[in-house]
Amino acid sequence: SFGSELSNRAPTFDMDLSDFMDGDKPISYEKAKEYFSQDPSQKWAAYVAGTVLVLMTELGVQFTDSMSILVSSSVPEGKGVSSSASVEVATMSAIAAVYGLNIAPRDLAILCQKVENHIVGAPCGVMDQMTSACGEANKLLAMVCQVSEGYRVPIAG
Repeated sequence: SFGSELSNRAPTFDMDLSDFMDGDKPISYEKAKEYFSQDPSQKWAAYVAGTVLVLMTELGVQFTDSMSILVSSSVPEGKGVSSSASVEVATMSAIAAVYGLNIAPRDLAILCQKVENHIVGAPCGVMDQMTSACGEANKLLAMVCQVSEGYRVPIAG
Protein backbone atom coordinates (compact mmCIF):
# COMPACT_ATOMS: atom_id res chain seq x y z
CA SER A 1 0.00 0.00 0.00
CA PHE A 2 1.57 3.27 -1.12
CA GLY A 3 1.44 6.06 1.43
CA SER A 4 1.55 3.78 4.47
CA GLU A 5 4.49 5.73 5.85
CA LEU A 6 2.11 8.67 6.41
CA SER A 7 -0.11 6.68 8.77
CA ASN A 8 0.06 3.84 11.27
CA ARG A 9 -0.72 1.15 8.73
CA ALA A 10 1.70 -1.55 7.69
CA PRO A 11 2.81 -1.27 4.05
CA THR A 12 1.97 -4.88 3.17
CA PHE A 13 -0.59 -7.48 4.07
CA ASP A 14 -0.50 -11.19 3.24
CA MET A 15 -3.10 -13.84 3.85
CA ASP A 16 -4.03 -17.21 2.47
CA LEU A 17 -7.42 -17.59 0.80
CA SER A 18 -7.98 -20.58 3.08
CA ASP A 19 -8.16 -18.07 5.96
CA PHE A 20 -11.53 -17.07 4.50
CA MET A 21 -12.83 -20.63 4.48
CA ASP A 22 -14.64 -22.65 7.13
CA GLY A 23 -14.58 -26.09 5.57
CA ASP A 24 -16.18 -25.71 2.16
CA LYS A 25 -17.93 -22.40 2.81
CA PRO A 26 -16.75 -18.84 3.50
CA ILE A 27 -16.22 -17.77 7.11
CA SER A 28 -18.78 -15.49 8.73
CA TYR A 29 -18.41 -11.74 8.51
CA GLU A 30 -18.01 -11.66 12.29
CA LYS A 31 -15.01 -14.02 12.11
CA ALA A 32 -13.52 -11.87 9.36
CA LYS A 33 -14.00 -8.77 11.49
CA GLU A 34 -12.14 -10.49 14.35
CA TYR A 35 -9.39 -11.61 11.96
CA PHE A 36 -8.71 -8.06 10.74
CA SER A 37 -8.94 -6.56 14.22
CA GLN A 38 -6.04 -8.62 15.60
CA ASP A 39 -3.33 -6.19 14.48
CA PRO A 40 -4.24 -2.46 14.33
CA SER A 41 -1.56 -1.80 11.69
CA GLN A 42 -3.23 -4.41 9.44
CA LYS A 43 -6.86 -3.34 9.95
CA TRP A 44 -6.76 -1.32 6.71
CA ALA A 45 -6.57 -4.61 4.81
CA ALA A 46 -10.21 -5.34 5.74
CA TYR A 47 -11.29 -2.72 3.19
CA VAL A 48 -9.36 -4.50 0.45
CA ALA A 49 -9.42 -8.22 1.31
CA GLY A 50 -12.97 -7.89 2.66
CA THR A 51 -14.17 -7.42 -0.91
CA VAL A 52 -12.99 -10.96 -1.69
CA LEU A 53 -15.00 -12.44 1.19
CA VAL A 54 -18.13 -10.48 0.25
CA LEU A 55 -17.90 -11.73 -3.35
CA MET A 56 -17.49 -15.29 -2.06
CA THR A 57 -20.37 -14.99 0.39
CA GLU A 58 -22.90 -12.95 -1.55
CA LEU A 59 -22.23 -14.09 -5.14
CA GLY A 60 -20.74 -17.53 -4.55
CA VAL A 61 -17.52 -16.62 -6.36
CA GLN A 62 -14.81 -19.23 -5.88
CA PHE A 63 -11.26 -17.95 -5.94
CA THR A 64 -8.59 -20.56 -6.54
CA ASP A 65 -5.72 -18.40 -7.77
CA SER A 66 -3.67 -16.06 -5.65
CA MET A 67 -3.92 -12.34 -6.24
CA SER A 68 -1.73 -9.36 -5.59
CA ILE A 69 -3.34 -5.97 -5.16
CA LEU A 70 -1.40 -2.73 -5.00
CA VAL A 71 -3.29 0.06 -3.25
CA SER A 72 -2.51 3.63 -4.23
CA SER A 73 -4.99 6.43 -3.70
CA SER A 74 -4.91 10.20 -3.80
CA VAL A 75 -8.06 10.40 -1.66
CA PRO A 76 -6.93 11.67 1.77
CA GLU A 77 -7.51 9.23 4.64
CA GLY A 78 -9.54 10.23 7.68
CA LYS A 79 -10.84 13.49 6.22
CA GLY A 80 -14.45 12.41 5.62
CA VAL A 81 -14.15 12.30 1.83
CA SER A 82 -14.96 8.62 1.25
CA SER A 83 -11.42 7.20 1.14
CA SER A 84 -12.61 3.82 2.43
CA ALA A 85 -15.49 3.61 -0.05
CA SER A 86 -13.21 4.54 -2.94
CA VAL A 87 -10.73 1.80 -2.01
CA GLU A 88 -13.51 -0.79 -1.61
CA VAL A 89 -15.13 0.11 -4.93
CA ALA A 90 -11.82 0.25 -6.80
CA THR A 91 -10.73 -3.11 -5.37
CA MET A 92 -14.01 -4.88 -6.06
CA SER A 93 -14.21 -3.36 -9.56
CA ALA A 94 -10.69 -4.58 -10.35
CA ILE A 95 -11.41 -8.08 -9.04
CA ALA A 96 -14.69 -8.20 -10.98
CA ALA A 97 -12.90 -7.17 -14.19
CA VAL A 98 -10.13 -9.77 -13.78
CA TYR A 99 -12.56 -12.59 -12.97
CA GLY A 100 -15.16 -11.62 -15.60
CA LEU A 101 -17.87 -10.75 -13.07
CA ASN A 102 -20.54 -8.45 -14.45
CA ILE A 103 -21.72 -6.45 -11.43
CA ALA A 104 -23.92 -3.40 -11.99
CA PRO A 105 -22.56 -0.23 -10.31
CA ARG A 106 -25.51 -0.04 -7.86
CA ASP A 107 -25.04 -3.67 -6.84
CA LEU A 108 -21.29 -3.15 -6.51
CA ALA A 109 -21.92 -0.23 -4.14
CA ILE A 110 -24.26 -2.34 -1.99
CA LEU A 111 -21.70 -5.18 -1.86
CA CYS A 112 -18.98 -2.71 -0.83
CA GLN A 113 -21.24 -1.35 1.91
CA LYS A 114 -21.32 -4.89 3.31
CA VAL A 115 -17.52 -4.81 3.54
CA GLU A 116 -17.66 -1.57 5.51
CA ASN A 117 -20.61 -2.56 7.74
CA HIS A 118 -19.88 -6.20 8.48
CA ILE A 119 -16.14 -6.77 8.04
CA VAL A 120 -14.67 -3.37 8.94
CA GLY A 121 -17.44 -2.72 11.45
CA ALA A 122 -18.39 0.82 10.43
CA PRO A 123 -22.19 1.27 10.43
CA CYS A 124 -22.27 3.61 7.43
CA GLY A 125 -24.95 4.11 4.83
CA VAL A 126 -24.42 3.42 1.15
CA MET A 127 -23.99 7.00 -0.11
CA ASP A 128 -20.17 6.98 -0.26
CA GLN A 129 -20.00 3.63 -2.03
CA MET A 130 -22.78 4.67 -4.43
CA THR A 131 -20.91 7.87 -5.27
CA SER A 132 -17.67 5.97 -5.91
CA ALA A 133 -19.36 3.27 -7.98
CA CYS A 134 -21.85 5.36 -9.96
CA GLY A 135 -20.35 8.85 -10.06
CA GLU A 136 -18.90 10.39 -13.20
CA ALA A 137 -16.40 13.22 -13.48
CA ASN A 138 -17.92 16.68 -13.87
CA LYS A 139 -21.48 15.41 -13.39
CA LEU A 140 -23.93 15.54 -10.51
CA LEU A 141 -25.20 12.22 -9.21
CA ALA A 142 -28.82 12.31 -8.10
CA MET A 143 -29.63 9.67 -5.51
CA VAL A 144 -32.00 8.90 -2.70
CA CYS A 145 -30.37 7.04 0.16
CA GLN A 146 -32.77 5.14 2.38
CA VAL A 147 -32.06 2.96 5.36
CA SER A 148 -31.61 -0.65 4.28
CA GLU A 149 -30.61 -2.05 7.67
CA GLY A 150 -31.23 -0.73 11.14
CA TYR A 151 -28.40 -0.04 13.55
CA ARG A 152 -28.51 0.92 17.18
CA VAL A 153 -25.66 3.22 18.02
CA PRO A 154 -25.07 3.81 21.72
CA ILE A 155 -24.68 7.45 22.64
CA ALA A 156 -22.57 8.16 25.70
CA GLY A 157 -24.17 10.69 27.94
